[in-house]
Amino acid sequence: MEKRPFIIDCDTGTDDAIAILAALYSPEVEVKAITSVNGNICERYVCRNNRNLTALLGKNVPVARGAVRPLLSGFVNEGHLDDTHGPTGFGTIQLPEAEQVFDPRVASELIYETAVEEKGALELLVIGPMTNIALALVQHGDLAGLIRHIWFMGGAAVGGNVTPTAEFNIWVDPEAAKIVIGSGIPMTMVGLDVTTKAIMTREDADALRACGTPAGQVAADLLAYMFTRNHSGGEDALMHDALAFAAAVCPDCLTCRDCFVDVETHGQCAYGHTFVDQRGRTGKPANVSVALEVDVSMFRKWLVDTICRSAGEK
Repeated sequence: MEKRPFIIDCDTGTDDAIAILAALYSPEVEVKAITSVNGNICERYVCRNNRNLTALLGKNVPVARGAVRPLLSGFVNEGHLDDTHGPTGFGTIQLPEAEQVFDPRVASELIYETAVEEKGALELLVIGPMTNIALALVQHGDLAGLIRHIWFMGGAAVGGNVTPTAEFNIWVDPEAAKIVIGSGIPMTMVGLDVTTKAIMTREDADALRACGTPAGQVAADLLAYMFTRNHSGGEDALMHDALAFAAAVCPDCLTCRDCFVDVETHGQCAYGHTFVDQRGRTGKPANVSVALEVDVSMFRKWLVDTICRSAGEK
């Protein structure tokens, strides 16, 4: 089976890390690179997390540094926002410091050069703010025609988590999201109103730990941090970003609808809002496949099974 080339653009992040694990052990996918962006935590921690995780797993995947701030007036994370992801993004887990050097290219250039090399087959898993992708599109007029599909975690058909109408990844850099969503690239949006249903359990963590691999151990430890976080009143073990990857390789996990989507970049109340026209009232053609429902049991099984494929690499 010919593997699909992917770049993962992320702000790793506890659930980002679990999405990366799933992608690295998915039989359908070849991860060509991982690019880092400001978001959940500051970019200097994100890039280290990506480098240290791939090194721990023995994966020779290029890791590139990316945008440290949004295009215009969004949110700049100078350290960490709260305890959702811990002080450096991996909860309380300390990964060994890797000797691997970062790719010399900045994220936007790596994305473009890889897209050219893959001749239209490259797919992007975008699980953080869209700054790097927007920069690449602005810098390279032919890039939109070289990307097969974008799968992104961001926005919501209904509601938000930073404001009543805005989800974090979009809110951090709404101008970037507006550029990307309006680019004409085929894309699938997996938003907050769906990802908040994708909750892992202690049984899932036990199954991952029983794999007996570094990947299973890291995933189980991250889930353990999430369970403790939830017990203290924080977010549950929500798989926001892994669900976005599931849209790409386990499509039966999700129910989607083609809609016109745009991003609000002005206004005190609606800044960062993803406008999803589910009823076609604008008369504008659909530009995004929007996830609306998730089969949680199917998703949980897929995620555990995929990461546990790491046992085959012992």
